[in-house]
Amino acid sequence: MVEKTLLLFGLFIITMSLVTNVYQMLTLRMLQGLCGGFSASVTALAVSMAPKEKIPSTVGLLQTSLIVGGATGPMIGGVIADHFGYRQPFLVFGGLCILSFIVIHFSVKETFSPSTKAKASSLKETFHDVWSLTDLKLMLLVLFLTQFAINCIGPILPLYIQQMGASQENLASISGIIIAIAGLTSAIASASMGMLSRRFSPKQILVVSSLLGGISFFGQLVAHDLITLAVLRAINGLCIGAMIPTSNTIVTYLIPESKQGAAFGITSGASLMGNLLGPLSAGILSMVFGLSSIFWSTALLFFFVSLLLFMRQEARPDTGLEGNRFPSAAPVKQ
Repeated sequence: MVEKTLLLFGLFIITMSLVTNVYQMLTLRMLQGLCGGFSASVTALAVSMAPKEKIPSTVGLLQTSLIVGGATGPMIGGVIADHFGYRQPFLVFGGLCILSFIVIHFSVKETFSPSTKAKASSLKETFHDVWSLTDLKLMLLVLFLTQFAINCIGPILPLYIQQMGASQENLASISGIIIAIAGLTSAIASASMGMLSRRFSPKQILVVSSLLGGISFFGQLVAHDLITLAVLRAINGLCIGAMIPTSNTIVTYLIPESKQGAAFGITSGASLMGNLLGPLSAGILSMVFGLSSIFWSTALLFFFVSLLLFMRQEARPDTGLEGNRFPSAAPVKQ
């Protein structure tokens, strides 16, 4: 699945460099979206190859790479476009996708045994099995919230910074720096999850992170200068960077290996809904209640999730999990 997605991504992105009108670009973007699911499939692949005790570290490092890629990609693409033209970034990144496909094809060895007809579950049965887990639903909410929080601030951050007195000339640069700071701290937190997971349970990490996330959003609401805003955005990044890999680790422990692909597909869907509804909600809230409403409404969502997480029970010592994950049931084994 990872190889097919990378190959199709590469071909579609390279083809985008050849378009002659916006409708061709729109069609190719839609085809690229239909072949999506890379994040879900690569997470399932990485988890399937990792020893159980190293799953938190593996998911954390994977999340770090996704965050760093998301933060540096637009910057590198902009530099290439400024120096060589707008078509060249498509050729470069399409080529990188195909190069990644070649590297994975020859260097990553996957042990995969397709299910027989007798054992194979229908899509409906698989979805029902995955959706029946209460803790998984809570992780979907966490993943939705993290992406919602990331994407709801972006559209209004330049306006909010301008209200603080930033000049129009440097507005784009200041906004970019503050967004980059949050991305950097998020990557640092994700990379640290392997170490933190050996000292704290996932429940503790999620409760503290969501609580601090809510506090930092309220802090941004009352911030009066750019330095304070940048510090609070950095704290925000730490919280989100801790919540995403921890949630994915919990999903790994909850779901049998044969259904992890479907489970990560569902969690990826929750994240994408956060990507979609974040900017949309930001626009509606800012028009109706003002820019400040985005901060206090997101803060309330973080506090609500923190309360739900706090009320859930951790795994009992006799489950053999040694308190190293949040769900109260032992991992489902195939």
